[in-house]
Amino acid sequence: MRWCLLALLMMLPLIAASQTARVAKWTILPLAHPDAKLLIGVDWRRVQDSPLGPLVLQQVRKGGHPLLGFLDSIENIDRILVSSPGGETGRSPLLVVGEGRFSLPKIRAMAKADGAVSRRYNDVELLVPPDATAFDLHFALLDGQTILFGDGSSVKGAIDRWQRADSPSDRNPLLFRAVTLSTTQEIWALVEKPAESLASLGIAESDLAGQVEHLELGISIADMLNANFTIQAATAEAAQALGTGLPALLQLAALNYSHQPSLTQVARRLKVVTENTTVKMGFSIDGRLLDQSLNELRAAAAPPLVTETTPVSAPQQARMASAPGASAALAVPNHPSQPVRRVVRIVGMEDGVKEIPYEVQKPNQ
Repeated sequence: MRWCLLALLMMLPLIAASQTARVAKWTILPLAHPDAKLLIGVDWRRVQDSPLGPLVLQQVRKGGHPLLGFLDSIENIDRILVSSPGGETGRSPLLVVGEGRFSLPKIRAMAKADGAVSRRYNDVELLVPPDATAFDLHFALLDGQTILFGDGSSVKGAIDRWQRADSPSDRNPLLFRAVTLSTTQEIWALVEKPAESLASLGIAESDLAGQVEHLELGISIADMLNANFTIQAATAEAAQALGTGLPALLQLAALNYSHQPSLTQVARRLKVVTENTTVKMGFSIDGRLLDQSLNELRAAAAPPLVTETTPVSAPQQARMASAPGASAALAVPNHPSQPVRRVVRIVGMEDGVKEIPYEVQKPNQ
């Protein structure tokens, strides 16, 4: 069924109704999971009203952007809140709350045209797939300003909290911190135990995430865009490794995208401070650099020019390597029982030849 979470995120603008913008207040925080380990907030109304708002909106309308695509044409969305208590990949509870100005008849017609059926829960209308289980997507129409969607248990729990007029849980420090961040940052995120909680977004556990206890992101947008990251590592040794390793990864990325000078400038502006088990990072950029960086990031999302090819002979490799701007995948002879080792060589770049080694496991003969 096409009626899925991502589709609804992208379709929200099509069902928004034009009304006068309200003062931005995070009244939807109580709808989040009381035991949330993942909270993401986007105050789109404040982003648009900021000095850099017209530039960001222009970038969104250009389309094809890997980071801003889901915001396309959502002028009538005020805020988006994402919440999850974490859990097993594929089964993690996830709730998305949208606040703005919506036309409920349009939402209802769109969902039913895509096969959804209408049900009731505590006198609130739900739009769900036929024969829906607790793990299937549920869409709730609270009122003309608030809609929610996610798995059935998360949506019904949020309805209960909404009808009880709950306040944010004072037992969860993440929700307490979210109240502060939502008043000072246009975009923010809080992640507790990322190795577990990021599973709700389909992000598999990694060695890097396993070294992190807590993540915090805050982005404020005014005349400048200011981004700040705080990472709480499991140990001082892990913090030191993250504090040196993350900038190194950015420098490596800058080498791979050396033809995109604005992204390289952003990477170089990153400031990193490590204090015991805490790593703090941040950068500030103006509108010109932000605009150029987003243009370059969009271009970088296009299919790469260097792709894997079949091995070529040594004379062919020499001819290709000698041609300015050419690229070739070079095969290195291996023992039949070992993985095939190859090197992608990129020539004609401003800072010289780049070689990227990799291995390909030989199929069983």
